[in-house]
Amino acid sequence: MAESIISKYDFNNKQSNLGLEIIPLTRILNFSNEKGFETHRLNFYQIIVVTEGRGIHEVDFERIAYSENTVIPVALGQVQRYYSNPQLKGYAILFTADFLVKDEFDYHYLYDYTIFNHTINPQSHIANKEVYTLLQEMITEQQKGTAFDSAEYQRNLLKNFLIQIERNKRKRTDIVCNESLTLYLKFRKILEENVNYKLRVTDICKTLNVTPKQINLALKNCTNTTAKQYIENRVILEIKRLLVHSTLTVKEIAYEIGFDDPTNFTKYFKSHLNILPSDYQKQNKI
Repeated sequence: MAESIISKYDFNNKQSNLGLEIIPLTRILNFSNEKGFETHRLNFYQIIVVTEGRGIHEVDFERIAYSENTVIPVALGQVQRYYSNPQLKGYAILFTADFLVKDEFDYHYLYDYTIFNHTINPQSHIANKEVYTLLQEMITEQQKGTAFDSAEYQRNLLKNFLIQIERNKRKRTDIVCNESLTLYLKFRKILEENVNYKLRVTDICKTLNVTPKQINLALKNCTNTTAKQYIENRVILEIKRLLVHSTLTVKEIAYEIGFDDPTNFTKYFKSHLNILPSDYQKQNKI
């Protein structure tokens, strides 16, 4: 998918060459105000920790309510929007996959954890004492700058930070670590890397060397839907993103998402949402 068709921000830590930065939310709100609080994608991961204030944060058309001690993870590629809120205080932890992942095992923080997976509710989490302790230690270490082996120290702090948030989520949602969850997360990783109308369940099965029955059972257990439905829902989400947040025409979006014929694209979208893509675009354009 060509992400540049929606406003996208790359990671840019001007104070160091690390792929990690912790910044106050007030700074982000000031920047967002200058940009008119536009919707945008991040080319990195973000975890919002709210210490004060009540309001709404939007991620992929879902309005997530927050209050004191709320944690909102935003995965790479998701479309988000800040809203003006003078009372909002807290921090945003920004990091790149390259900073976190130094060997194959490290990928499990991004793909085996559920905090960046909004399919497995809830979409927001709780910041407890342990979360704030790790956050403060990360801020303190960030301020040291050139301390010996600071990058590795900060990487380990970030890992522990992610572990604590994942623990908090699993306590609230009673997530069971089993083969179904493992297979579902692998399925989702492949889908996120290949969001396209032409992608089929059998394509993913071949990559994972499993049967459609195994995939469907895993998806049923974790998301209460079939693999085919899950793929269709993800494709529809991407179409909605492009219709609302990009400057592409309906015809261009059809080709972007994998359709050979824009007419078939229109029929596909209407069959799912009972509205023409052009009308959906007009009604929801920001």
